[in-house]
Amino acid sequence: MSSKTVYLLLFITMGCTMGYGQGMHQPGGGHESQWTAAGPVTPDETPVAPPWINESPAAHYTIQSIAMEGNRTTRSRTILREIPFAEGDSLPGSKLADRLERARLNLMNTGLFNFVEAEVKPRDNQAVAITFHFVERWNIWPLPVLELEEPNLNQWLDDPSFSAFNYGINLRAYNLSGRNERIRMEAKAGNVQSLNLQLITPYFGDNQSYRGELQYSLDRSKRRAYDTEDNEQLVARLSDAFISREYAFVAGIRFRPGFYNTHRLALSFHHHHYADTLLQLNPRFGPDGENRFSFFTAAYSFRRDRRDIMAYPLDGYLIEGGIKQKGLGLLPNEHMRVTTLFGSLRHYTPLVDKWYAAWSVYGKWNEGTTLAYFDREGLGFNRSLVRGYEHYVVDGHKFFIFKSNLKYNLLPERVSDISVIPAETFSRIHYALYLNFFTDVGIMDDRHYQGGNNLANRWLAGTGIGLDLHTYYDMVLRSEVSLNRHGETGLFFHLAAPI
Repeated sequence: MSSKTVYLLLFITMGCTMGYGQGMHQPGGGHESQWTAAGPVTPDETPVAPPWINESPAAHYTIQSIAMEGNRTTRSRTILREIPFAEGDSLPGSKLADRLERARLNLMNTGLFNFVEAEVKPRDNQAVAITFHFVERWNIWPLPVLELEEPNLNQWLDDPSFSAFNYGINLRAYNLSGRNERIRMEAKAGNVQSLNLQLITPYFGDNQSYRGELQYSLDRSKRRAYDTEDNEQLVARLSDAFISREYAFVAGIRFRPGFYNTHRLALSFHHHHYADTLLQLNPRFGPDGENRFSFFTAAYSFRRDRRDIMAYPLDGYLIEGGIKQKGLGLLPNEHMRVTTLFGSLRHYTPLVDKWYAAWSVYGKWNEGTTLAYFDREGLGFNRSLVRGYEHYVVDGHKFFIFKSNLKYNLLPERVSDISVIPAETFSRIHYALYLNFFTDVGIMDDRHYQGGNNLANRWLAGTGIGLDLHTYYDMVLRSEVSLNRHGETGLFFHLAAPI
């Protein structure tokens, strides 16, 4: 196989699985005259100051200079925004290693780099010079789209058919100006014809605390789930017409005053038009029995992210919460009055000798006078999943999930170079393999449509064992064998971190 063929296959494979998640772990090292921070914060690899640093409380070191190498596209201002110190700052010797590691992780979690290393060298008069070395990510991805219409991959594997896929093109562009902006354009055909455009602006303001977002989406579909029976979706199809038409405009602003807290406000407009067939099959499909309606939505969310690496965390925590109001009374006959509250907490802890633990809680509450089937997304969709029940959809409007993991690092993080690929953006890769033991519990409260769906309004539980492969461009490949409380077993596959 030629090097060009290998390059193309890797390009497509990485692009089809990459997401907006960030970062990776990598090994580190150091010597007496200089020191490099390049490793994860783990029990056996906590950042240690170079041997020439005096760690007594009275010793301070002045940051004489901050240099950067390898950032061919990313601007210095964008990088400096993520570093928790500046030239001229005086840091205690006991805090220097920790601050450098915090800076490296902040930069990795921007999603702009495959590798970040921080090198520190001594200078005269208790001063140090710091150099950051970068391997930037490829930033333009024209990707083929092969989209599955099932709630998750495992439901499709029960009855695989290519008719369940939509196809198209997805163009993602990151950091074109060097200021960490993001542009996405996606067009799809098949059972669903859609166009999605999204822009996330660079940070702006005196302290680069704000960034804006705009999004437009148009979806027309020939198939649509109209009800749930025996915990499986019932799907209606029209061969010669679209059964649903939806479009939306979203405008939002994000406020990130420091490194770890983000506030988001968004206002959106939605229009839905459904064929009469859906209302005939399920009179509760649309709000108030309507098949054509428009409404505005306002949403606020908060996020505090102290994870070491976002794509596959091993240490830290993530707190998220928010409120969404669908129907603001701005339009006549809006037919929407639904309030949604949601919140989650994820926590990650290194234990001892390659062992790690993690747990999470996630809850969602919907209430209103126009609860309808089209607006439901319960258990069985992506992360809202009790492992062991991948074959089912549990519909409702309020749910709670607790997840727990115990991991063992079978193959510690390694870095390799693929010699046949000339570009360092793709040729230098990292990978690690983890054995994963898990237990999940959850419950869906469904006071409206629980008839015929015996998994609602009862506790669900699943346990099992799996393998997680984490590699570059934020790819996570998971395989799991699970047993649920109803005695059912299965082998399941996922493309994201378990918690």
